[in-house]
Amino acid sequence: MDESKLEVIPYLSFRGDCEEALAAYIKAFGGEVLYMSRWSENTCEQPSEEGKVMHAEFRLGRTRMAAGDSPGGGEPNADIKLMVHMDSMAEAGRAISVLLEGGGAVLWPLRPHPAPDDAGCGSGTRDRFGYTWIVTCPNPEYIKKG
Repeated sequence: MDESKLEVIPYLSFRGDCEEALAAYIKAFGGEVLYMSRWSENTCEQPSEEGKVMHAEFRLGRTRMAAGDSPGGGEPNADIKLMVHMDSMAEAGRAISVLLEGGGAVLWPLRPHPAPDDAGCGSGTRDRFGYTWIVTCPNPEYIKKG
């Protein structure tokens, strides 16, 4: 196997709101849906699953990801955390605001990383779909001093 072609693709599971979640993530970070298939009458286990997302592949920045609605409305894996590096405090703040829409929660505010960590800032936000996003950016105070 050619390891240089290997790509690990994070796969997110949702409780029937996958399409809404992808729209929110693309709004927050930019990107696009590359492919989406839906559960049909012939493929779903329960009538309530019909029309939900069976499988989607999407891109956030240069990162390719995948997702789908869990059969039976299973819970998302809250153990996974997704980290995104933004170019500025303003961009980070905008992305965090989008993740907070509809019931997200700030786990820790956007603030400078403690020493001896790098010269950046970071925030933790749990979105309304149950996932934790670590949004980072350069620390403008460090840039001024550097």
